[in-house]
Amino acid sequence: MKLAIFDFDGTLLTDDTLPCLGREWLRQKRSRSRYYMVLLSVAPVLIKYKAGLMSREAMKGQAFKRFNRIFTGMSRPAVEEFFRQAYPNLRRLFNKSVLDEIELAREQGFHCVLLSGAYLELLQLVSRDLGMETVLGARLAFKDGVFDHRGETRFVDGAGKRALLFEAFAGQSVDWEHSRAFGDSFADICIIETVGERVAVNPDLELLEHAQKNRWRIVST
Repeated sequence: MKLAIFDFDGTLLTDDTLPCLGREWLRQKRSRSRYYMVLLSVAPVLIKYKAGLMSREAMKGQAFKRFNRIFTGMSRPAVEEFFRQAYPNLRRLFNKSVLDEIELAREQGFHCVLLSGAYLELLQLVSRDLGMETVLGARLAFKDGVFDHRGETRFVDGAGKRALLFEAFAGQSVDWEHSRAFGDSFADICIIETVGERVAVNPDLELLEHAQKNRWRIVST
């Protein structure tokens, strides 16, 4: 079995997930006070990142943890409905070149994997829409059917993605050398270098330099 592994934020989705979901929260006319409270809690993290005091991966982890509070008290069906309503607008931000790569991989017989630190509930919508066989992401924590921000909702960083990937395909015969992976940031490198065919999509500076040095395929749009 050959895998085609696709990142979400910045790769398939041309923007970061959290700002998109924030805009969707307002578009769906949900609590503005809750939105602004969450925004204020995330702002110091963004300021540190912009000042060069925090890596992009660390910033995304901290922002993810704080943004989760927007779902506090919501039932699982209510959270899933939020993502369902948000999806059509996020779909408009998908990178056409990556959509073409997914379709090509399917035609070539690859097992397509969507692997991201984004919310699994959202990624499942994507995978069903695009016909991807495996989806791996961050699971929101629910207690008695209601989201609890104190629960074990963990941001999935690069190392976490690698662990999820190997766990999902443990005991299966994977042709890693002839598999391919797509990512946009240097944090994705531990996934991209797991396979033989390595593709950088609109890469950040660090990944671009690494990709050029190692003669990876680069998709720029």
